[in-house]
Amino acid sequence: MLDSRAAKRLVLLVTCAVFINYIDRGNLATAAPLMQDELHMSASQLGFLLSAFYYGYVACMPAAGWLSERYGVHRVFATGLAIWSIATLATGFAQGFIALVVLRVLLGVGESVAFPCASKVLAGAVEVQHLGKANGVLAFGYLVGPAVGTLLGGILMGMVGWRPVFILFGALSLLW
Repeated sequence: MLDSRAAKRLVLLVTCAVFINYIDRGNLATAAPLMQDELHMSASQLGFLLSAFYYGYVACMPAAGWLSERYGVHRVFATGLAIWSIATLATGFAQGFIALVVLRVLLGVGESVAFPCASKVLAGAVEVQHLGKANGVLAFGYLVGPAVGTLLGGILMGMVGWRPVFILFGALSLLW
């Protein structure tokens, strides 16, 4: 176990990562009408695109847990964050439906590390009697992330369009 100050810092860092995770995950829903018009997607294509994230996410989550045990949570978390950040950023450059589907699946693959790794970090850093509070703080990140991302993303998309917003959010995630 880490001392209280170090544990609090880790909880805040993991919460920040999950906050970013949920902003990047949800920005497609905000951009969907703009993307559908620009790329001439049907309602069925848009529905498939919105679900594509989960194919990579669900399929890779058990492997993400195993990898964090085998190779270390910090390495796996950093790799996943890099993958999801690059997928978000690259979405701003996508020119067609297939590219968008591939990037959404890749986003899911990258984001699949978040909860297995967050759980491992909390279990190793936080004393058992404080895990409830730590999980509550973590929940704040994944509950507030979509609200902030939708609001900020919507405002920005109204000003500059959807492509620059994906590039900006991906670059900021990668920088983090």
